[in-house]
Amino acid sequence: MNKEGKPLTAILTTHPPCTVGPMAYHQAGEIIRHYGVRALLIGGEKALAAGYHPLEKALKDSGVKLSVRPFSGEATAKAARDAAESAKSLGAEAVLGMGGGRAIDTAKAAAHHAGLPVMTFPTIPATCAAVTALVVLHQPGNDACDPFLFLDTPPEHVFLHTGILAAAPDMYLRAGIGDSVAKHVESAFKAGEEATLPFGDLLGLSVAAFGYETLLAVGKEALQDVKAGLDSPALRLACELCVINTGLVSLLVRERFNGGLAHALYYALEELPAFKYKLHGEVVAWGSLVQLCLQGKEQKALALGRFLKSLGIPGTLSAFGTSADDPALLARLPQVLDQPDMKEAPYPVDGAMLLKAILKAEALAARAA
Repeated sequence: MNKEGKPLTAILTTHPPCTVGPMAYHQAGEIIRHYGVRALLIGGEKALAAGYHPLEKALKDSGVKLSVRPFSGEATAKAARDAAESAKSLGAEAVLGMGGGRAIDTAKAAAHHAGLPVMTFPTIPATCAAVTALVVLHQPGNDACDPFLFLDTPPEHVFLHTGILAAAPDMYLRAGIGDSVAKHVESAFKAGEEATLPFGDLLGLSVAAFGYETLLAVGKEALQDVKAGLDSPALRLACELCVINTGLVSLLVRERFNGGLAHALYYALEELPAFKYKLHGEVVAWGSLVQLCLQGKEQKALALGRFLKSLGIPGTLSAFGTSADDPALLARLPQVLDQPDMKEAPYPVDGAMLLKAILKAEALAARAA
């Protein structure tokens, strides 16, 4: 859902209903039946191993019949269209997405192409994709293609099974926290010093700040609990912040506030060996430090760097296995400033400013040690 619209038009979207807890799937059958009794479930191998049987058990005697389409690899336009054709050929009346961001984005895009409602069942807290009205689709061999598909509405319902989330590897919570802190850092940067903002932007910016501050308070405890497999209050709150709160910001603010330097760094550098196998949230967490240094917010960057270090999230290029003088990295820096997330920045940013911010972030990280 592209919310830029006309200057005098305000579009305020609330997040979809979310069922949270160890019994989150309990009423799934009743909710799915609002749309029909045949559903296509799209999920990754690990996600289905974690969530399929609890969902199947919850749907027993509900009359809902599931067809399963395993997902693997990247979320691509072809994968989404193939899944849409599968949904139509099966006579599905709803699409369910289970897993992480790639599987859920594929399900959301498939439902969009098939003209069907979609419900999401995240099995890791690494992303807010379960809540948003945005899909990121990779286009192999076509780097110039716009990867973003804006949907008319967010998913119909989100099911956060905290027992499953508590059993997920702790790296996914770290990634979710990294992505969530970036949402505040980037949206605040994009808002700049604008004197007048629409209500949706003001609300979204406040929600983002709340998520940031709360995660800094509970993130370490939540990570300790997920390492122990505990479905604790801290873990539930952290998952709600990573998935729901961050997704709500995405729905509330205008699209130009939904990204900044942290995501631009990720998309420009993600194919380098140092970043290729890192989770999205880990990279944008480091990018948030660079973003704050670009803005001259060194004390905030220092505090964030210490928080990331306490969670084991990489805060330096050396922690990723590269350096600021790596020729491959330097060659890609011009691409950072050409990313869509750097459009409509509150002031011009050039290559020299970017490199200076990266070096400053490296120096601050050393102080945070």
